[in-house]
Amino acid sequence: MEINWSTFVLEIINFLVLVWLLKRFLYLPVKQTIERRQQAIEARLTEADRLKQEAEAMKARYENRLADWEKEKKQAWKALQQEIEAERQRRLQAIEQELAEVRKKAEVVWEQEKREWRRHAEQQALKLGAAFVAKLLERLADEHLHQRLITLLLEDLHQWPKDHRQTLRREYQSNPGPIRVISAYPLSTSHQQALTNALEQFLGDDLEIHFVEDASLMAGVRMDLGAYVIRANLKDELEFFAHGHL
Repeated sequence: MEINWSTFVLEIINFLVLVWLLKRFLYLPVKQTIERRQQAIEARLTEADRLKQEAEAMKARYENRLADWEKEKKQAWKALQQEIEAERQRRLQAIEQELAEVRKKAEVVWEQEKREWRRHAEQQALKLGAAFVAKLLERLADEHLHQRLITLLLEDLHQWPKDHRQTLRREYQSNPGPIRVISAYPLSTSHQQALTNALEQFLGDDLEIHFVEDASLMAGVRMDLGAYVIRANLKDELEFFAHGHL
């Protein structure tokens, strides 16, 4: 078998031309297309990685923000609870203070009412006691008691301190006038003279003295010296007892 070298050479040339044509018009475009697609894929992967990183960063920021918001919410809730508790305590204190003031006012009113009731009861008791004593003394009052009261008055007048006598003299001399000696029973001459002597020792001589009777005095005498009155009788003593302690 003989080899046709010319044909062989032509076949080789045809093969090389085919290879060049394939490389030139098929392999290179396909390779470039593959490279472009690979670059596009890599770009997309890079973009995807970037987006993933951004998403993760955004997620981290969101989670941090959620944590901060939760922390702020807890702080706000705690502050609100503290404010509510402070307001509650303030109102409780205000209510307690108002209750204390109301209680204090009620106690004051109650004490005033008790004092008023006690005073009223004492007044009634004194009135009843004075009325009872007046009735009793009215039945017991007689001329003997009358004489005894005059004797006690004369003894008291003789024992008066000097300053009391001087005060009585000044007041009488500033407004002199008739002196009225009122007695429950008629005065004896000796008692009239004794009372006159006692008054002259206090006020001076030449006094105008009128002796009158008033049975309502029950026993004893009353001496009117102008603005000054000397009382030594049951009626005035009972009135003083009844009204002086009200």
